[in-house]
Amino acid sequence: MNDIMPSQRNWFPVILAGLTIVLALGFYAKFHPDEIATWTAERANDSTPIVTAPAVTEDQYRAAVTSIFATYDINGSPREAYNALIALHVPASMQQFHIDCIIALGKLDHADSDAAVEEAMARFAALHAQYSWFTL
Repeated sequence: MNDIMPSQRNWFPVILAGLTIVLALGFYAKFHPDEIATWTAERANDSTPIVTAPAVTEDQYRAAVTSIFATYDINGSPREAYNALIALHVPASMQQFHIDCIIALGKLDHADSDAAVEEAMARFAALHAQYSWFTL
């Protein structure tokens, strides 16, 4: 009989070594968190900074809206005013006003009847009643 058996690989030592390394790293992170935090902070500083939009004040926003609607009065194009409003940065306190203006301009731009134009103008009148600085 042939007593030669094919060799069997035994992965137990490799798995045991890997688990030992993971356990050692876990204990190191548990008992030396400052060093881990320093290392991760250094890695985080290597990335490019996130660019944020500058904060806009209410006065700046009001001036921009007034300018947009002054231009609208001159050229009469609701599409241009709509696009200009979409591009504005809006302070948190003026978000509802901004959305209402965009909706009214969109209705005015897509108005196909006198009733749709009247609805848009009623929206503008309601905005003027709520925000006295707003004129159309």
